Amino acid sequence: MFDKHIASVKNHVNLNSDASEGKEMEAANMLSAMVVVVPYLSKKAMKTVFSEVYQLLTPCFSPLTRHVLKLMETLLDHLKAENVESDLVNLIPLLLAYLHYDEKKPDDTIVAALKLMKNCLVKLVGRPNLWMEVLPSAFEAVSGYLILDRKCSEDIAGLLQDCIDSHIDRNIILTGSQLCDRDYESLSDAAAVKSICSSINNMLCACASPPNRESSYAFMKNIILTLSQIAAKTDKESERKNVEECIGAAVIALGPDKILSLIPIGFDEDRLTCSNTWLLPILDKYIYGASPQQFLERIVPLAESVQQASNMAKSARKCEDLKSCSNQLWNLLPAFCRYPVDICQNFGSLSKLLLEMLKCDKYLYKSAVKALQQLVDGTRRLSSSEQNREIYVELSTLFSSKIINLSCPSFERCSKKDARKNMKVLASHSVDLLSTVTDYFLDSSPEKRSHLKDALRCLAQLSGSTNICNLFLSLVKRFGLEDTQSEQENIECQTNEVDKKDEEGTDVDEEKNKKRSLVMELISTFAEAADEDLLDLLFGFVKSSLLNNKQPCEGKALFALSIILKEHNEYSLARLDEIMMLLHGIKADLDNEVLEGQLLCYQYLLVHMIKANEENTSKKAFLILNELIVALKSKKESRRLAYDVLLAISNSLRSSESNSEDSDLQRLFTMVMGYLSSPAPHIVSGAIAALSLLIYNDANFCLEVPNLIPSVLVLLKHKAIEVIKASLGFVKVLVTSLHSEKLLELQADIMSGILPWSSVTKHHFKGKVVLIMEILIRKCGFDAIDLVTPEKYKAFVRSVEEGRKGNHNPADGAESEAQQPTQHAAKRRKRSDSDVGTGQEGTHTRAPSRSLPAGKKEFFVKGARNARSPGVKSQRSKPSGRNGDRTNFKSKSEPRPGNGQNTKGDKPQGFNKRNRTGKFDKTQSWG
Repeated sequence: MFDKHIASVKNHVNLNSDASEGKEMEAANMLSAMVVVVPYLSKKAMKTVFSEVYQLLTPCFSPLTRHVLKLMETLLDHLKAENVESDLVNLIPLLLAYLHYDEKKPDDTIVAALKLMKNCLVKLVGRPNLWMEVLPSAFEAVSGYLILDRKCSEDIAGLLQDCIDSHIDRNIILTGSQLCDRDYESLSDAAAVKSICSSINNMLCACASPPNRESSYAFMKNIILTLSQIAAKTDKESERKNVEECIGAAVIALGPDKILSLIPIGFDEDRLTCSNTWLLPILDKYIYGASPQQFLERIVPLAESVQQASNMAKSARKCEDLKSCSNQLWNLLPAFCRYPVDICQNFGSLSKLLLEMLKCDKYLYKSAVKALQQLVDGTRRLSSSEQNREIYVELSTLFSSKIINLSCPSFERCSKKDARKNMKVLASHSVDLLSTVTDYFLDSSPEKRSHLKDALRCLAQLSGSTNICNLFLSLVKRFGLEDTQSEQENIECQTNEVDKKDEEGTDVDEEKNKKRSLVMELISTFAEAADEDLLDLLFGFVKSSLLNNKQPCEGKALFALSIILKEHNEYSLARLDEIMMLLHGIKADLDNEVLEGQLLCYQYLLVHMIKANEENTSKKAFLILNELIVALKSKKESRRLAYDVLLAISNSLRSSESNSEDSDLQRLFTMVMGYLSSPAPHIVSGAIAALSLLIYNDANFCLEVPNLIPSVLVLLKHKAIEVIKASLGFVKVLVTSLHSEKLLELQADIMSGILPWSSVTKHHFKGKVVLIMEILIRKCGFDAIDLVTPEKYKAFVRSVEEGRKGNHNPADGAESEAQQPTQHAAKRRKRSDSDVGTGQEGTHTRAPSRSLPAGKKEFFVKGARNARSPGVKSQRSKPSGRNGDRTNFKSKSEPRPGNGQNTKGDKPQGFNKRNRTGKFDKTQSWG
């Protein structure tokens, strides 16, 4: 078949005649059939077919081009190089001829031809000189497709990059720092690499807009200079980003020293101007594995000159520009300390600079703190045998497109042994640095201390507990605080004495308290790196301060204690009784800082106890949970802090196994549910509020907790108003958070629980039911809701549906005949309702009688045991104070047309609103 048709196909291709459609179809079918039968041919037959077919490829596109390329690719997969070596050598020029840009050539054929050429070079690996001739020509041939950014541009760029990775010796890059320009000329690959880079540079020069691909990391001088010219002229951020990523890749590959030698950042002292400052943000982002010594030699002198000039500048605008440039230069220090490679040789001079910057009260100390963190963290990761992959993952995230075979030569040259040696050098200097930075810390402002804590934390991890212990004891002695533990014994004797030097004593006490507060801040910094002996010392100091009622220091002492509890769970559980007694004796009624510290301690203790799941700690866990529930019913600030702590506990206990029967999070839910049986209504409502918060954070998980939802729904029959309000709030959160398919399973139970309160307008119960019903109807559909609605409530449910369509609001229907309230009565109602909202309402009520007609409301009179129907007459007395019937007054909070109380999306308005900082406001009532 092949011999029969190949002659006519050749004739058609060579003559380039206008063959009939039937002839073209016949040739295409023959080539397609050969693709199928190739695996079944002998090697000799395959060689014969290949020798004939490759001659069919022409520089121009024809209807047979796709079939020819496909057949050659299939044949090449089944043939060895020695069988068709001469044919491959002849095929490559034909492929290069076809690759030249022509807008009439389909993109897929260009990609197929380039892929075929790459496979040919792989087959001819025994002829290394061939790729040096072919690759530069291929770059030049496909440049038009890359410049014009066609659909195939990304595929072409990927194939070219594969060719570079396969054939170019990467040692040229890794040994580049030891070679001069003349040495490059002697390399066997030099001519090809230079030609490729020249082609890339020509493409960059021809670009109408900046390129969007990364290029080779070797021989980049002209390319980088061209990119710098493009970057200086580009204003569009999207285009500038592509250029910056290209230069950033060069920074990683070549190092900042070579980049700065090509694009120097200069300062003209006469004109007071800085050049190439656009490069500074790129260096800050892309410097990895550099030498800190380069910063000392190149950047520090320039930064000092610019800073000095800014102080002498007469123009305010010029002064600001120079200060901005100086700041950017100093801020490069953390980048030069990111995964450093030569700490052994240069840390002495670097440490001096770090101390000078840390001592400075201006902006410099922030850069020094970040640099110290980068030094410690980067050196530790380089010395670890498992961190290299993570480092390269971190590098790849710097680029918007996927980078193949991204490497950093500095990391290649730095062995694990060198990194461990660098770590030892850091540790040997850490003790002196820790002592010096601690002195800076004690003399600094509160804002600066918050930054210096990060530096002290890094140094403490290197110094070891013994050195920290010695430093801590010296500070306690220097401040005269070593007698803290004995002060408690002398308190009773001192209370009965009258000293004429009370004022002087007060001043001394204030000074001591300031020093004690500073020591507490240091304890919170050192606690993470402490061993058991140091923990005993730190905990003893904190404990004595709390027992001696050092009120100005209580907040900081509790915060220090919370850090100890957070970082050392075994130590916390071993001293659990002692810590619980200590926390229980603290009264935080008037100090939010103390309350926050106390709740933080409770948070970490409760997490440790739930995770430990030991029987001897369960009772104490309930004591902590009781404190949190009581805080939920306290003043606004306490409630907010308790909400935050509960959310933090929930997040800490959450895990991939959260759906197991015995998970940590499920134990928390079960513990909170235990308070639902409390005889105290405010405890029950507080527990319901806690459950509302927890299910809002993870609504689906509540379905895995046995009897959670039924246990709350049954409380809708409770007699206490605040319990009913909290239960309705729980249901509102539940229907808001769950998906519709989950609600369909619960809608019958929810409806039977909330509908009895649909006729009670007092305490806004009806408005809450209407809101819940609207959410249910929107999520589940009216038909599904109507199906499970009891007959006596169907009219109400229909009115809610009509209200959703805009006809009327059912929350107003039962009050249409009510009289307008007087101003005095409205004020009384507002005061009384506020009492209910804060849990101070002592009135109990019951669910409305089921014998009343649907839609009728009951009237509740304070002091009356039973509710009366609207038609029953009774003698009214003049209301006084907070007493009286307030049911005739319309609630401003109930939904009305246009008042914005409809639900938007899946969340009801006013529920956990986000403030401008992006955080949820949890101070609002869940009811």
